[in-house]
Amino acid sequence: MDVQLGCCWRCENPIERDVACIVCGESKYCSEVCRFRDQWRHISECVEWRPKQCSNAKCGIVSGQLKECTACCDAWYCGETCQRQHWKDHKPSCQKRTQEIREVGAALKVNFHNYPKFSSEKAMMQFPYYIGNTLAIDMLNLPANESRREDERTEKTSELDTLEDSYSILSAGCGNIRNWIHTVASLPNEFKGTLHTVLNDCDIYVQARNVLQLYMMIMYSDDPNVAERITTIWYSLHLPEEDYKFLIDCLRALLGFSADSLDEVTGGALKLSETDITAIRPVWKAWLELECREGHPNYIDLQEQRRRLLYQNQEMEEGMKLYRKELPNELLQSFDEYDKHGNFIPGVNAESCNLPYDNPTLTGYMFTQSAQVTPIESLLFLMSGRFVYCIDNCLMAFSEWDYLKVKKHHYNKSMVVMFHSFISDQIKQTIASIKAGAQRVSIIICNCFDISARVDVESDRFDRIFTSNIVDFSGTQALLKVMKPLLNRANKSSTIITQHYGWYLSVPDSMVYGEITAAKTTLPAPQRVCEISSCAILAAYDINSDYYEDMLSRHPSTMTEECDKVIDANMFFCQEYFNNMNWFVSYLRAECMAVNKDSQSTNPPSFQKVKQSEGLQLRDFRRGNSNKVVPFRYRRNARPVNMTRGMDRMLEWHFA
Repeated sequence: MDVQLGCCWRCENPIERDVACIVCGESKYCSEVCRFRDQWRHISECVEWRPKQCSNAKCGIVSGQLKECTACCDAWYCGETCQRQHWKDHKPSCQKRTQEIREVGAALKVNFHNYPKFSSEKAMMQFPYYIGNTLAIDMLNLPANESRREDERTEKTSELDTLEDSYSILSAGCGNIRNWIHTVASLPNEFKGTLHTVLNDCDIYVQARNVLQLYMMIMYSDDPNVAERITTIWYSLHLPEEDYKFLIDCLRALLGFSADSLDEVTGGALKLSETDITAIRPVWKAWLELECREGHPNYIDLQEQRRRLLYQNQEMEEGMKLYRKELPNELLQSFDEYDKHGNFIPGVNAESCNLPYDNPTLTGYMFTQSAQVTPIESLLFLMSGRFVYCIDNCLMAFSEWDYLKVKKHHYNKSMVVMFHSFISDQIKQTIASIKAGAQRVSIIICNCFDISARVDVESDRFDRIFTSNIVDFSGTQALLKVMKPLLNRANKSSTIITQHYGWYLSVPDSMVYGEITAAKTTLPAPQRVCEISSCAILAAYDINSDYYEDMLSRHPSTMTEECDKVIDANMFFCQEYFNNMNWFVSYLRAECMAVNKDSQSTNPPSFQKVKQSEGLQLRDFRRGNSNKVVPFRYRRNARPVNMTRGMDRMLEWHFA
C-alpha cells in the first residue's frame, strides 16, 4: 500500500483511533468518515484480502485457509471433495481462462523474442524521457528494510549499524534522475553511511541531461540558489537570462572534460567511461549551438513547437481536457497558465519579458519524424538534423512527483509554486548528502542486458536493483536471469524491483476490466446506467465532486455518453475501481510461459512457479501490504494532479 504505516488510508493523517475495514481488516482509517469515503476505491482490493468462500455452492464455507484452483486461480475450495463436486460447473470457465493464458503467452513470445538484441535501437526511435511517466520512488527505503526493528531473538544487526553501512543501487533503464534524487532525499537524517548508485540507460540524450544535472549539483553545491536553478532548467520552457547563462557555462565546461578529468574535478562523486562521455558529448554541443534568444533570426521558438506537438490530434486535446477536469478547482488557474506558456518558474508572470531564452535541454533529435534511418550507428552520431522540442504531452513535473508528498511539503494554489518548492527541496537535500561525501554515482550507457560486461560481477553486488518497466518488453524471467547474479546475497533485504507499466496492452479488454466490483454497490438506479459507467461515476466522485454532480445532473442517456467519452479519452480514470487482480496474475503466468523456451508443456505454469522464478521469491502482492520497498500500486483517486494509472504494478523479488 502507498500509505505510510500508522497513517489513514484515505486522508493519510496519523491514526490515533484505529478504524479498520470490517470485512478484510487490512485497510486502516483514522475515523468512520474516512472509512466510508474510501469504500468505493477499497472494494476492488478488499475482495482480494478478505477470507475466501468455497466455490462449491453446496458448501459455501468462508475461511482464510482455502486453496485456489491452480489452473485458473479463480476458484477456491476447502478440500478435494468440494473441488471434485464443483468441477462440472467450474470446468467451462476454468478451461476458457487457461486457453486465454495460452493465447496471451503466444502473442508475448513474439514480442519478447528479439527485445534484448534490439532494445537499444528501439529506444532511440522514441521520445527521450527527459521527464518520467511514473512517480519518483525511494529505491532504498531503509526504515522499512535494513533499519526495521526485528524480533530481538534474530541475528539482525542494530538499527545504528544499518545507518552507518554502505549500500549500492543499480537503476537499469533509469530514465531521468528523479528516482535517485528522491532516494537520497528520503535517507534518514541519522544516515552516516555511503550510497553508490549506478544509473544505466541506453538513451544518450537522457544520460546527457543526467550528467549535466549531476555536474551542477556537485560543482555548484555552495551556490544557495543552485537547487532552484536546476529545477527551473529541468522543467521550464523559457529561462531567465541568469539561469540560461548558468546552463551555457555548465555545458561549455562539460565539453572540455575527459572521463578522467570529470572524475577528478568531482572528487570521484561522478564517474563514466571515456566511451560514454564521447557518446553524449555531441548532445551537449548541439544544445549549445541552438539559438535560444527570442527575436533572433534563427530563434528555435519552442513554444510554437510545443503547441503543435501538444495539439496535433483530437485525442491529445481530449486527454488534456479530461486531466483538467480531474484537478481540484483551486488549482485550475495555475494549470491553465502553465499549460499555455510552459513556464515552470514561481512568481513569474506568464507574459513576463524577463524570460528571453528558450530551454535547449528540452530538445532532442526526433528520429520518429526524420527520414528513414535505421542503423544504430547512424542514430548515435546523426547530429546534423536540427534538434526540436521533444516532450510528450503527458510528461510534466506534475506527472513524476507524488502530489501527496508535494502538498504536505508546501501547499499552494499555484501548482508551479507547490511543485517547484518540493523538487528544489529534494535537490537541496541531495546536494547536502553529496557534500557530506555520502554519494557516488556511476553513469553507464548500454543495453541493460549487457550490464554484466560493464560492472565487476565478482565485486559489484547491489542491495537494490530497479529495472523500470523493461519487463513489458522482455519478460520478467529473462530480466531476472540477467540481474540475479548482481544482487547482494549477503544482505537479507536485497531486492529486485520490476515495474509492469503496459501489461494491459497485451490482454483482451475483458482481462483489463476484470470483475467490476464497484458496479455491485448500492448506487441509486439513475446512476447505474451501466457497469463501467458506474465505476466512472464513482471515480468522478472521489476525484472531483463538482464533476460528479455534473454527471448526476444529466439524463441517463447523456450520462452514458459522458462516461464512454471519459473512458475512451482516459481509460485509467476509473481503473482502480475494477478488480483485475486475477487477470494480472494470469498475465504473469502467460509471460512466464512465453519466456520459458525449454518447457514442452502447453499448460500455463502455476502462479506458485511464477513466484519462484530464477531462484528468486516474489512477494505475494495478493496478501495485502507485502511489498517492502515500493508500493505494489498507487491510489489514483488520491492523486488528481499526478497522471498515475490504475494498471501500473511494481513487483519485488528477493532470494528465497
